[in-house]
Amino acid sequence: MSISTEARSSQLLVGDGSTKTYAFAFKVFDAGTDITIYEATGESSEKVMSSDLYAVTLNEDQEGYPGGSVTFTTAPAADLKFRIVSSIPYLQKTQLMNLGSFSPKTLNEVFDKLCALIQQVRLLADRALVVPYTQDKTPEEVLTEVLEVAATAGEYAQLAQSVYATVEADVAEVKAIKAQIDAMMLTFQAIEALAAQAQANASATNDDKLTCQQILQEIQTVASQSGFSTRTSPTISENETFPLSNLTPSTYIKAGDLVLNTTNGDLFQITAVTATTATVGAKISNLRGPRGERGLQGSPGPAGERGEAGPMGQSPYATCFGQFQVNGEGMLQLEYVGLAPAEFSINDNGEVEATYANT
Repeated sequence: MSISTEARSSQLLVGDGSTKTYAFAFKVFDAGTDITIYEATGESSEKVMSSDLYAVTLNEDQEGYPGGSVTFTTAPAADLKFRIVSSIPYLQKTQLMNLGSFSPKTLNEVFDKLCALIQQVRLLADRALVVPYTQDKTPEEVLTEVLEVAATAGEYAQLAQSVYATVEADVAEVKAIKAQIDAMMLTFQAIEALAAQAQANASATNDDKLTCQQILQEIQTVASQSGFSTRTSPTISENETFPLSNLTPSTYIKAGDLVLNTTNGDLFQITAVTATTATVGAKISNLRGPRGERGLQGSPGPAGERGEAGPMGQSPYATCFGQFQVNGEGMLQLEYVGLAPAEFSINDNGEVEATYANT
């Protein structure tokens, strides 16, 4: 006996809802234990199909015609993906006794099974994460790095989503302004075409004056409704009518012009123009970005020199200080210190009174 093919699994099979029998072409030794069927449960997940759902039949001549077939009780559903895989148990039950007899067939079967097990292991290894021979990292370290990269990618995806949500409204406003610009460009093209037609008519041998005048009037009409310019003002608010002098520049103003409030970044569109005034509609956008983060505070500067002393204030009350003490004669007397001379006496109520010379 021998094994002449390296395959240890079928190709990826897909159910159609009606076919029940599927073949495989690799040698196995026991129909009851040597076959496992894996069915896909998602793009990157699978499960082992219950052996109660199918029966395995082996070809009689496993030497010349290795393999067999799997017959399902119920045909696999349409688009169900599955694979028939070798699952020979990793056991060695053949025993050769001393002084006993054995045939070459026994050795061939043992070697065939060993070869099949090696192929089975190789099938797993081919589908595993393999570290290059020139790298010192272990598979666990590589797997950890892959998971970290995947986690970081997920964080970046969430950040990108949040950034998009933040600028989504601004993108819509920019698209709206672009649409206005595109409309203006079409108008300019119409003006160019009319001007070319007028020039051609003027250059023709048989000038049609009336036709030229009509074309020029059409040009003036289209031009009065077109144009795209932006003006500024520090005080404009929505739905406001104001003097033309409030705009910079303040000449050739027409309906459709944009006005930017330089104080708060609001953007408006002029809806009507008279000889002296202009009117804007509702706010269409705001071009001021979010406030940036506050910068770092600088180091404090050196302390300044001490200033001159201010003048002494004046009080409406006389200032004086007094204290009682016993004099050399053993009498209690009041020592007085003040800004103005005063005399002290005891009134009828027994209270000390001070009489100032300037009162």
